[in-house]
Amino acid sequence: MSVTKESVTVLESCNSTWVFDADHLRFRRILKGIEVQDRPVVTSWRPYARVELAADSEAFTVLLNEEGTRLICSWRHTHDCAQCGAHSTTELSLEAIEAALG
Repeated sequence: MSVTKESVTVLESCNSTWVFDADHLRFRRILKGIEVQDRPVVTSWRPYARVELAADSEAFTVLLNEEGTRLICSWRHTHDCAQCGAHSTTELSLEAIEAALG
């Protein structure tokens, strides 16, 4: 299944790169700092209902169902991240992100 870049949103958290495919309401994570055979570990696609970005912080919530009873909370990694204390983050190449879309 192909994914157009316009339908993809990428969020960086301290531990993962989150890839959201809005056309198909699915997401996956590229785990940071974990590689198998020189390739990043990528989770399988999972369905989601919507993503909510907090207006007053770097937090975001992935609602897994329409009712909002199943959810995942995380936060966006920043340069001087208060969550993990890091001053920098590992960046993934566009090729790694595009490979995760496949």
